[in-house]
Amino acid sequence: MFRPLITAAILAIAGASAVPAAVMRFDDVWANFGAFDDTLGDIANLDVSNRTRNDFGNASVYEEHLEHWRRNYSDLRDVAFPSAPGKVGELAFAPDAGYSVTIESFDIGTWYNGAPKIGSFFIYDSSWNVLWSLENTLFAGNSITVFPNVTGAAYFQWGKNWDIGIDNFKYSVAPAGNLAAVPLPASLPLLAFGLFGLVVLGLRRNRR
Repeated sequence: MFRPLITAAILAIAGASAVPAAVMRFDDVWANFGAFDDTLGDIANLDVSNRTRNDFGNASVYEEHLEHWRRNYSDLRDVAFPSAPGKVGELAFAPDAGYSVTIESFDIGTWYNGAPKIGSFFIYDSSWNVLWSLENTLFAGNSITVFPNVTGAAYFQWGKNWDIGIDNFKYSVAPAGNLAAVPLPASLPLLAFGLFGLVVLGLRRNRR
């Protein structure tokens, strides 16, 4: 009788320490070539900004935004892409003190006009050290999903072709070092104590 209660308590506590992922679907803007504003991707404990740079890394900024396209980047709808040909798109992550960002996955699609597109993708830390990179040749048809699962990210960049767009960008922010350090809701210790009391009472009844 009491085993399900114990299991439920364990699952509740474990679930409270998990960090839910956020997803940027880039449907905040309706029009093609519409510019995303600086609130794109902001979540609790994390400020996200987007821009277009002239090159990879800490190059000069071309424009302080990415742009939106509704469809025909492979099979994706609502993608983000650099605001000019030959430029680099960027998502920058500024977590609160003591927090760290994990980039989990994203989709890649291409505007296909008869020629394959070569896309380069980089994740940097706050000192512009490369944490992860990928170069991929994209053709028409289905999009692909990439799973970097990189923690400590400060910048995500891709390009140098505006015919390459991203979608369904999945990321999360958590206390640095140990995910188990996520504060538990105040009610959970009380719940655990109450369940423990029920178990003790049940054992006493069984002995009688």
